[in-house]
Amino acid sequence: MNYTFFVDESGQSGIKKIRGPEGGGSSRYMTLGGVLVPNIIRDDLRRSLQSLAEEFKRKELHCNKLGHNQIVRYSQELSKHQVLLFGVISLKETLGWYGDEIEGSEKKYYNKCAQYLLERLALSMKLKGILEDEVSICFEEGNFDYNGLRGLVAACRRDPRRPATKNLTLINPNSIFARPKDEEPLLQTADLVAHALFRCVDDGPSTYGVFETRYIDEMRTRFYGDEETGLICGSGLFPVHKLKDIGADQNVFDFLEVLKSTD
Repeated sequence: MNYTFFVDESGQSGIKKIRGPEGGGSSRYMTLGGVLVPNIIRDDLRRSLQSLAEEFKRKELHCNKLGHNQIVRYSQELSKHQVLLFGVISLKETLGWYGDEIEGSEKKYYNKCAQYLLERLALSMKLKGILEDEVSICFEEGNFDYNGLRGLVAACRRDPRRPATKNLTLINPNSIFARPKDEEPLLQTADLVAHALFRCVDDGPSTYGVFETRYIDEMRTRFYGDEETGLICGSGLFPVHKLKDIGADQNVFDFLEVLKSTD
């Protein structure tokens, strides 16, 4: 069986000026969502998304244009399909010396977060026996350096510095490509996962201090979890670099710490 891994982000990737208490600047967080879709169900999943968009009277399922109940319903619908979900949550304040090393480059920051996401994917491939040439990786097309990402993955394959990075031997840099959402509707599923993770931690002024975990809870059985415990954090979900580092609200921390893909 062959697969396609769809990736999208939520929040801004800018790291030179980050929003403070007085506002202004880019979001404090960026999240990435990844959805591994068996190619055999792609057409069925596209039809499901189209049907839901018609029900919502929307042309497309972009979460920033959907209401709360619609996103809950969307999350429930996606969880009915045989997909595998992954995510990364990054709090930019933890960049430290790395932000200086990359000279505030938002493209290099994005690619580093993408590396972490692909490491999660690669771990699942390793444990599930999925081969390198069986997965294509589709990012939403944006103002990012996809050639740089391919180069980063290739460098990690040659000289892995961390245990998790060794799994990138299963990720073929040449399998990475980008498409606009209007050309590949299944990117909308990655948008949903990224948005759901962002709403767990986003403290922007429009959230009024409400951190939403419902969407992730609705999709939890589709997240990749630890093969023995089912725990999602550290397996399908990577908070950079540990859960305590992302500065989540205590209720969100408690929710993510025990979140399992199994009942």
